[in-house]
Amino acid sequence: MAERYVIEGMLGQGGMGQVYRATQLNLRRDVALKILTRELANDTGLRRFLREARVASALRHPNAVEIYDVGTDGPHVYIAMELLTGEELRDYTQARGILPLAEALEITAQIADLFVTAHAIPLVHRDIKPENVFVEHDREGRLRVRVVDFGLAFIEGDADTGRLTREGLVVGTPAFLAPEQAQGIHVGPAADIYSLGCVLYEMLTGQLVFRGSHMNVLTQHIYVAPVSPRERAPEAGIPSDLDDLVLHMLSKEPSDRPTAEVLLEAIREVQGTLAGQRHRGRDDRMLQGRAARMISVPDQPAPTPDAKRNPAIDRTAVRRAMAEAEELAVGVVGEIDDDGLWLGLASNGLYPERIEPGALPTPSRHDVVLALVEDLEHIAALTGSGVPVVAVPPGSRVELLAELLRRGVSDVLTPPLKVDELARKLRRTVTRHRRHDKRSR
Repeated sequence: MAERYVIEGMLGQGGMGQVYRATQLNLRRDVALKILTRELANDTGLRRFLREARVASALRHPNAVEIYDVGTDGPHVYIAMELLTGEELRDYTQARGILPLAEALEITAQIADLFVTAHAIPLVHRDIKPENVFVEHDREGRLRVRVVDFGLAFIEGDADTGRLTREGLVVGTPAFLAPEQAQGIHVGPAADIYSLGCVLYEMLTGQLVFRGSHMNVLTQHIYVAPVSPRERAPEAGIPSDLDDLVLHMLSKEPSDRPTAEVLLEAIREVQGTLAGQRHRGRDDRMLQGRAARMISVPDQPAPTPDAKRNPAIDRTAVRRAMAEAEELAVGVVGEIDDDGLWLGLASNGLYPERIEPGALPTPSRHDVVLALVEDLEHIAALTGSGVPVVAVPPGSRVELLAELLRRGVSDVLTPPLKVDELARKLRRTVTRHRRHDKRSR
């Protein structure tokens, strides 16, 4: 290795080895030289290290770090790659706080563009986080993003570069893990979209989507509906279409998240809208003023799941976080067949209580009613109780849904129910009802 590279100094250290600044002698160019740690230079460590190089080199894209060389020299195994001159997104955001909308969108768009190419292979990075995103500016001040560290990445179906971890094993950084990744089940391209949604959320609000101990955060990714970016940071001037897009990226079900192509197109549309607003004189200050007038909803509580279902959940941290948020009592009319839905509601601080047939909710006991029936007379009686009603009839006929709204229900949802969407809807229904009560007094 000494005949090919001259090491100039250490740049940092990762999970697999040290990274040095070096000069490649035959081409006289600066490189980043990653050398496998001696303690990991066994068969498994060597396989993972070389696999990282193969996966990264398979991705040819302007926003991916370029791999120049892989080799061995006695006991040393190394990867020579492009030397980046910018800084980690983690350091970049910590120095600036909440990023301007235009900058956060451009960073996200470039990563989404990378995903379009990667997911077509299909290559899944599996560890998107601010520490693995590099930000640099060229001489003209144009921003360029690079995604690095492909140590957890894999190419689906490829014998040499396929996944090494088995199902049931959780890998990655808790704050940025997709729900399916947090559960240790099959991970695909949609997991990268979720992780990127967590990164975008932090750039827009200056805060993580979920906070707490590692186990607490994993549990929240699985069960808890995130507070919308607009509600978390009303001073940031986040437009509604961008707010909706972030929540779309953070959907609990992988199939509900946008693909990389759809995501990139949506970001470009938001960028175009913002550019048009600036052209017409509507700057971010006007957007901030509008957002600041919105009523903020408290952070969603941490979950309290059934320990028998998942004994690994950090119940102490969950209960502590739960105590800091308002708990709401949900009166349930009808039958919930899915035990996971009960657990999901409780995880969001929404405690379901079955209302017996013929009984009515009371404002002193119930904050909101979840009606899983289509009996219109029964619905009318529920709405007359003074407690807001969210109806989820077994059928989804348009005329039935319209009639339910005419009978006074606050909102109507159609099955199948997604716990994060339902939790968000129930909380917003309570907020609107209380706001209306205040104005009526």
